[in-house]
Amino acid sequence: MNRVFSVGLPSSDAQLLYHWRLRLLNQLLWVLAVVGFVTLIGAGWSDYNALGEDAIPYLIAYTAACCVVLLIAVVHRIGFTARALTLLAILVALSTLILATDGLLGSGRVFWLGTVVLAAALFGVRGCIAMFVMSLLSFSIVGGLHIQGVLSVPPQQLETLNTAPDWIGAGVVYLCTVTLAAVPFMYLLQRLGALAQRTTQDAALAQENARLAEERAIELERQTARLQETEQMLRNLVATLETPTVEIADNIMLAPLVGQIDSRRADTLLRRLLTIASVRRTRLMIIDVAVVPAFDTLVAQSPIQTAQALELIGCQAAISGISPAMAQTITSLGLQMESITVARSPQEVLKR
Repeated sequence: MNRVFSVGLPSSDAQLLYHWRLRLLNQLLWVLAVVGFVTLIGAGWSDYNALGEDAIPYLIAYTAACCVVLLIAVVHRIGFTARALTLLAILVALSTLILATDGLLGSGRVFWLGTVVLAAALFGVRGCIAMFVMSLLSFSIVGGLHIQGVLSVPPQQLETLNTAPDWIGAGVVYLCTVTLAAVPFMYLLQRLGALAQRTTQDAALAQENARLAEERAIELERQTARLQETEQMLRNLVATLETPTVEIADNIMLAPLVGQIDSRRADTLLRRLLTIASVRRTRLMIIDVAVVPAFDTLVAQSPIQTAQALELIGCQAAISGISPAMAQTITSLGLQMESITVARSPQEVLKR
């Protein structure tokens, strides 16, 4: 399908204007086809009664024009330019025929005015100018033929205006009428084109903003994933630093406790030492509490519970560095430590 784009507009805006013109052409063709056949039936019968057999050529021409309009309305495979030019050619022929047969008092000028405005709608400024020049040429040729007497107005016409001043005056009136009709219409088309361009730009800007927002969202997701990985690494590092383990002999691990012990750290201590003892098949785990700063019930229970849990998985446990304050707390709580080795230092545990 051929496409007609306006000069000076981006391709997207030109496509929008083209689709508008295509819809206008399709709807106009159907309207002209229906109205043309209805008018042909009514006016054709009237003209035949008035003119007799002289009206038959006109009726044939009108029928052929209506058939062509109906054909290009139905067959959409014909290009836009070909369909639009065919419609304009039919209107040019009808306008010239009416102007030649009815003279200045007929509706030929009105048909030409509509043809010029339609050319502006379908092809823009260039189409309007070209059709306007053709209408002036038609006026000049038909006017000259009327003035020379080659063409004459039918006797049914109430008045004949076939002198040169009459045709000049009619041309001036036609020029003013076309100007009053075409100029506002062309201004409207330009405003529509500007509106289409602005709409397309806004849509492109919105699409670009959506793309940037999507990219930023993806980048934020990546940063969030990296932060989560970093956070997990830090947690693992903190857990390792909170509960360090050192292999001091074959299958013998030392776990020195440093800093204050709370419920969270007690759970971490239990899970970590159990995991290490299971993975490394440790046969002896020495838990040193010599540098724990404060002693309360939780501090006293945590190493003992951890040592008892290690015993359950087959790993012997020893606690070293118990201070007098911690020993007093363990005694007051009545904790059972019969199966747990107790020593003053890790070295003493190794000697035993």
